[in-house]
Amino acid sequence: MKKNTIPKKIHYVWVGDKPKPQKVIDCIKTWQMNLPDYEIIEWNNDCLKEINNIYVKQAYDSKKWAFVSDYIRLYALYHQGGIYLDTDVVLYDSFDKFLGNDFFSCYENYKGTVLPIMSAVMGSVPRSDFIYELLNYYKNKKFNNGKKLDLEPNTLKISRFFQKKYNLNPPYDEYEKTELKKGMVIYPSYYFCSPKDGKKNYAIHLFEGSWITTYTRKDKLKLFGKLIFTRFTKKNDNNDSLPLNEREFIILKFKISSNKIYTILWSKNK
Repeated sequence: MKKNTIPKKIHYVWVGDKPKPQKVIDCIKTWQMNLPDYEIIEWNNDCLKEINNIYVKQAYDSKKWAFVSDYIRLYALYHQGGIYLDTDVVLYDSFDKFLGNDFFSCYENYKGTVLPIMSAVMGSVPRSDFIYELLNYYKNKKFNNGKKLDLEPNTLKISRFFQKKYNLNPPYDEYEKTELKKGMVIYPSYYFCSPKDGKKNYAIHLFEGSWITTYTRKDKLKLFGKLIFTRFTKKNDNNDSLPLNEREFIILKFKISSNKIYTILWSKNK
């Protein structure tokens, strides 16, 4: 029986009402140049009609386009297979050599933080059990629980899944090749994330992502593993949502200046 391979399809997401900026158009041109025989599929506002998911609807209503794409990329890979690319990925070479995998991505290094997944580049066969499990996480998940938005990047969610499912724990070595199981490969970061001198590089991720939060966060004090005294410093005017994970709730909040907020958070058990 012939092995199922990753089809020559590139999926990307562009939702909302804004036209594509020139940077995005230029990135897509690099895909067309290096993958001339691949089908490039845009998932846009019209595609949302076939997706019945509360997380996606709430993220869309909140105009958090990157979080809309968190679900859609998994939906596209599960139902059609192929390779998902963020619109800020620049391609330098063909992906043909990776099509024999069941799943592939690479380690991510963002400002010195290394994670075992870069969701900006992910390839999968159709109907993958692995992708199905990730999709299932969002089945009854809410983006807006009435108190806060779930602004945790999907790379952190997937990293926790890797810890539980495959015992892949930090600290991570971004320059190693990891086989989660046969046919499921996490390549070194220099493959698709950021280049390294003397190493083969297929793509780079520009990290233009709209998920980057308005506030930076510094935990000043933690008591009993539950109460966290935290300072948030505003760095831009994208939105007023504080970067909390899904287990944290604000008990008290003090705004001490136009760009600084102190909070007392309560962290639930994992």
